[in-house]
Amino acid sequence: MKSFHCFTFLLLLLPLLLAPSTALNNDGVRLLSFKYSILSDPLSVLQSWNYDDETPCAWAGVNCTEIGIPGTPDVLRVTSLVLPNSQLLGSISEDIGYIQHLRLLDLSNNFFNGTLPSSIFNSTELQVLSLSGNVISGELPESIGGMTSLQILNLSDNALAGKVPKNLTAVQNLTVVSLRGNYFSGDIPSRFDSVQVLDLSSNLLNGSLPVDFGGGNLSSLNLSYNKISGPISQDFANQIPRKATIDLSFNNLTGAIPASAALLNQKIESFSGNVDLCGKPLKTPCSVPSTLSTPPNTSQSISPAIAVIPKSIDSTPVASSTPGEPNNIQNQAKASLNPGTIAAIAVADLAGISIIGVVVLYVYQLKKRKALTQSNTTTTITTRSNLQKKPDVSLSTIMSSSSCSCIKLKLVETSETTSSDSEMEEKKQVFDVNAAAYQKGGKLVTVNEETEQLELETLLKSSAYVLGTSGSSIVYKAVLENGTAFAVRRIGDSSVESLKDFESQVRSIGKLKHPNLVKVVGFYWGNDEKLLIYEYISNGSLGCSGYRRPGPGSSSPCHLTLEARLKIARGVARGLAYIHEKKQVHGNIKPTNILLNSNMEPLISDLGLDRLLSARILSSTTSREGPLDPATSSSSPSPYQAPESIKNPKPNPKWDVYSFGIILLELLAGRFFSAAELGQCAVPACSAGEEKNRAVRLADAAIRGDMGGREEAVVACFRLGFSCASYVPQKRPSMKEAVRILEKMASDSSSSSSC
Repeated sequence: MKSFHCFTFLLLLLPLLLAPSTALNNDGVRLLSFKYSILSDPLSVLQSWNYDDETPCAWAGVNCTEIGIPGTPDVLRVTSLVLPNSQLLGSISEDIGYIQHLRLLDLSNNFFNGTLPSSIFNSTELQVLSLSGNVISGELPESIGGMTSLQILNLSDNALAGKVPKNLTAVQNLTVVSLRGNYFSGDIPSRFDSVQVLDLSSNLLNGSLPVDFGGGNLSSLNLSYNKISGPISQDFANQIPRKATIDLSFNNLTGAIPASAALLNQKIESFSGNVDLCGKPLKTPCSVPSTLSTPPNTSQSISPAIAVIPKSIDSTPVASSTPGEPNNIQNQAKASLNPGTIAAIAVADLAGISIIGVVVLYVYQLKKRKALTQSNTTTTITTRSNLQKKPDVSLSTIMSSSSCSCIKLKLVETSETTSSDSEMEEKKQVFDVNAAAYQKGGKLVTVNEETEQLELETLLKSSAYVLGTSGSSIVYKAVLENGTAFAVRRIGDSSVESLKDFESQVRSIGKLKHPNLVKVVGFYWGNDEKLLIYEYISNGSLGCSGYRRPGPGSSSPCHLTLEARLKIARGVARGLAYIHEKKQVHGNIKPTNILLNSNMEPLISDLGLDRLLSARILSSTTSREGPLDPATSSSSPSPYQAPESIKNPKPNPKWDVYSFGIILLELLAGRFFSAAELGQCAVPACSAGEEKNRAVRLADAAIRGDMGGREEAVVACFRLGFSCASYVPQKRPSMKEAVRILEKMASDSSSSSSC
């Protein structure tokens, strides 16, 4: 790699050897190498960068300073490169790090990808490095500890991974560190003695808060939205200055908050999202260890907390006793009961319990027989009445229709594409009959603050209609008496064993709010039943069985315009980009998980469902979609699933990118692409004309009439789809890049139509 860069540099230097002495200096040559690594410059920021100039000091974004070398006159040298918010797309050239006197590098809020060039970390004069708001991946190398002049490091909102280098704290001049919004994992480094602002939020950091953290000069510390666990030690708290702003929210911290001035001065929000954290400033008091398990003797002093507990009415009073005669009355009572009396009492108790059990069982059987008789009568009447209704009145009638509407009303993939009205009512009956079982020992929790508090009895009395099934997971439409509708997923078994963990998982999903995400309203937790409650989306899902047809030449029967399809693609892309920004992965994107509201705006559903379902249900859910080829086994993995996800259990954002690419291609072509077609079509065309002709051939016949004057946009969409569906994860773009491309096409389209 180094030899390649040396060769490139020699080629760039060749004009200097043949040109007069006034030609561009070395700093300018290296900057031109950076320019040629840029793939897209829509704002023409780098247009003024030319070989013809004697110095790069007049170029946009470049600043120079006179630097004297002993024995020679002062020379203008490049000391800063500042190009934020310039919409530059490409990678950062290795030559940037070889600009000898570079002190400030700011390329924030662009679309730079690839890894960080190693040459940057050998720059001993660099004081400010700001590359935030890009899609840079890879790891932060240990060589960063050698940047002795570095004062500000801002690499936030990228895709960096690995561990935070331990020797980062060895940089003595470092005062500001922001690594927010990446994928850093592992422990938090120690000895942040010189840093004043430290932001490591929205990463995957785990472990505990280090005792030797340092932080004596901190004015702001943000460790929120990580996976830090364990207690907040007193040693850690004592090192933080009193006036510092601290945010430890949404971690897994436990125990009491230490009585430190720095922590007590913080707002409640600074500690929220840590379920097992207690003490001030939180409103959750720490529980006092109970001593009731070892009742005190009469000779021991009684705790005031126990002394105020009122005695039960039927309790036997304990007479005062002397040390020589403890509990005398109780001993006399025990002595007065002989074995025969004790046996008679036990037999009588068993006989009484048996009689009561027989009576309860008899009453229960009578009520059950009466309820079944009434429900059968109701089912017969409802079925007959539904047959007389118009198709657009009853949801069950719509669901039982054998014809495939373009957007079928279902929230999950269904193993039963049609159902009769009687079957719908029978399933509704099962939902209602078990109301007593739900109410016994269950808990209904509302997690969406915008939704009015739900009552379990109100929910269970609502009219419920089956929308879809997958394995043992069933989705209902529940309509309350006031007309409010919710989508209720009955998941049965769950991989989460405790209510606290289940609530924590659901709340973490519920806090993700975006216009293209389905809102989680709440959940029900019971010993045998678990329910997830979502907002109800009226227009169904993108998953219509007639919408995806295998093989070339077939087209979609759904009359969605090109603009409607691109609108759906943009909405899904925005939703996924937001999910990835919050360091989450959906992992199961497919048409049936993309719901459409009345404005045809897409909303992604079932986020985080894989963490709540048991392995048995999850395997049934993911395999149900199956490849569309009838000859393929139904147990095969979903065709929307990234190939590498089958062997690697750890979710990755690139999985969602692959799924999005498949769906985008399906929206454009009106059919599903096989693996062979993906491989063939991913090969770039020889010319722009050939690429345009291929896009027209691949496009759905239903939208070819809308393509007049928009062929370039369709070509770009196909190109994006094949890029996202690449079998090599590293070649797939990020969802942030996909959003930029789709929105740029939308803006170009609106500007051309206005003209």
